[in-house]
Amino acid sequence: MTHAATLRLAGFGLGAMLCAGAPPAAAFVYAPGVSENQVVVATHADLSGPLAPVGHSVVNGLTMAFDEANKAGGVRGRTLKLIVKDNGYDAQKAVAVLAPILKQREAFAVLCPVGTPPVAATMRMVLKRGVLHLFPFSSSAETYVPSQLLEFASDLPVADQISIALAALLNQRGALHVGVLYRDDSLGRAARLGAMKELARRGLPLTADVAYKPGTTNFSKQIATLREKGVELAVLGSVATDVFTIARQARAARFGPVMLCPATCHVPEMPALGGRSVDKLYATAMTPIAYVSKDANTRNWARTYERRFGGPASVQAFRAYLDARLFVEALKRSGSRPTPLRFARVLEKMPPWVDPVYGGVPMNFSKRNHTGLTTVFLAQIRNGRWTAQSGPLNRPAQ
Repeated sequence: MTHAATLRLAGFGLGAMLCAGAPPAAAFVYAPGVSENQVVVATHADLSGPLAPVGHSVVNGLTMAFDEANKAGGVRGRTLKLIVKDNGYDAQKAVAVLAPILKQREAFAVLCPVGTPPVAATMRMVLKRGVLHLFPFSSSAETYVPSQLLEFASDLPVADQISIALAALLNQRGALHVGVLYRDDSLGRAARLGAMKELARRGLPLTADVAYKPGTTNFSKQIATLREKGVELAVLGSVATDVFTIARQARAARFGPVMLCPATCHVPEMPALGGRSVDKLYATAMTPIAYVSKDANTRNWARTYERRFGGPASVQAFRAYLDARLFVEALKRSGSRPTPLRFARVLEKMPPWVDPVYGGVPMNFSKRNHTGLTTVFLAQIRNGRWTAQSGPLNRPAQ
């Protein structure tokens, strides 16, 4: 049964209850997670595994946005409640913590879930229950399929990020020998795919293709292989914690290729903890780091975040905050009795969205396209800070 058919049947059942002389409409749960006085939203993030810093940042950003909305009166008189579950960056654990919420119809949406393996394992079960799946922090290609009725993404897949950024670097530096060092999971394989696509477009070979298992801490063999193959530009399909280690060990081995990683690396902790080892590291980026923003509102937000949570705001915290603000705006426009389908139609028909306070690159959805952004910019660590090295970059012409 299609999602649309499921939603039609749900609507028919509600109509039958009304005709049967059920209690007043105010007593109903109008849609999953929506009652007379409250809208419940769920998220699952890595709070205890390798992406825990990202997971905590995302939860903090969502919390700030929802607290602000509730302080301002909520959405059409309803307060927003956030349910947070720890997925440990583990697919099976993500399924286990999310399944009861979906079964009990507790959530109107799953917002900003974190981690490619957990998201890939849970997205279908979310959609099967007729629940919105919004703006995941994931590189899984499945989360960017525009034909999914209730699924929306707010950034580009990792494969596209790497393809676009690699094109920019090769245009700048010429036909370098490109190798890929990637974590053998969906994140790493997506980065590898992006590199291979861009090289194929240029008719260039992949100089080295090196995988490593999640949990690896000694990369000496992988680094030696890249060196032996003559790699001049290394694409790292890795999470930030792995990149710290790879860069440090490469520096110790006196191996210094140009290094490029996806947006998972574009975090304030990278230059702070990586030191000289990560100097000149490139990463794709879609959201600015708040504390270095030229916009005063964004810098003030970063200070508020730091006072509240005791640490600097990451890119992921700011993006989650902005995503939550977009969620609130679309919920307002969904009327007094919001449903997942109505919310989806609102997002599809909204003009290109730029946050009215914090600005940013326009996010644009349509009935055929549920991926909001089509561009990235290239960032690089210089003198201990991330700096933007390009304006918005589009996917190269095929």
